Amino acid sequence: MKKFTFFSLMLSFLILCTVSAVSAELTIDTENYGSVGEAINAIPMDAGKVTLKLSKQEFRDSDRILNIPSDRNIKEIILLPKDDSKTLSLPELERICANGVPLTIGPGLNLENAGIFGGSCVSGTEAVLKTSDVTVEGSVGFLFGGGFAENAGSSAVEETSVTLKNTGLVYYEIFGGGHAYGEGSQVKSQRTSLSISGSADYVLGGGFAEDGGTSVCEQTDIIATENSSIPVALFTGGSASGEGSLSTVENAKAVLSGKANWAFSGDFAFGGGQTCMERATRLEILDGAISEIAYMGSFASDEGSEAFVNTSELMVCGTVSQIIRNGQSTDHGETRTMIPALFSCK
Repeated sequence: MKKFTFFSLMLSFLILCTVSAVSAELTIDTENYGSVGEAINAIPMDAGKVTLKLSKQEFRDSDRILNIPSDRNIKEIILLPKDDSKTLSLPELERICANGVPLTIGPGLNLENAGIFGGSCVSGTEAVLKTSDVTVEGSVGFLFGGGFAENAGSSAVEETSVTLKNTGLVYYEIFGGGHAYGEGSQVKSQRTSLSISGSADYVLGGGFAEDGGTSVCEQTDIIATENSSIPVALFTGGSASGEGSLSTVENAKAVLSGKANWAFSGDFAFGGGQTCMERATRLEILDGAISEIAYMGSFASDEGSEAFVNTSELMVCGTVSQIIRNGQSTDHGETRTMIPALFSCK
């Protein structure tokens, strides 16, 4: 009797382990559901690592904004085309909000108009997350490590992580922080971390404040590898656009090993927005890296735009055609660097 009981217990234990191992990885085909949103809502509890296979016919108007559920104990979610040998374009998709769940946009997936957010997307409410983690191997329009806030909402992520792989493409901008849209809206991050090996027109370590919003980051870190390509500009800080908008960063650092047309140790203010780098920022252009112009400050464009940098450090070991010991102002914008410090190559 004791042997039978022991055997039964062992058998039950093995069955539980098998179920656990199976449930640790789950693949969901959206064609089995009415829409992509329904497929996401159908993810069970304790799903573990989830791969979502997408196809065009299951995409509905209700899927323009997708929210990854944060209450299912999902360890990671990967979005891929159903047919691995083909590229799937979903131009109708506007936004994906990961809500702190590690998210990968897989190769072959083209979300050309979509904003991808590692944090929570809120409207008039508040959300606070400890971490976010977004990886892009396909193509997206915009990429944010933080969340999105509108209608005086607040979205905070203590630590964000953004990775753009060799195969990854961001058509417009990458931000380490989030996007605050409208008066009273706010996004916050204690630390942002970006690893760039693919291509993006703009790379910014901080967040984006727009039309009266506020973005706050304590520390930003960017590593642009030797495979990185930044056709327009690299900024260690964030950006602000529109009257009443403010982006602040306390400390920032960017290390460039690839190519960037312009490289700024500061941030980007335009359309009447204001940016402030309160303490120190450092830009390192390593051996083998290439940049047309390296600025020891920010870029301020349009009347009413103001960009302030306290202390700017620049070290150039690579190829730079011109070094500007301040920022760049156009169309009556104002930029100021209090202490520029140029370091010799180590």
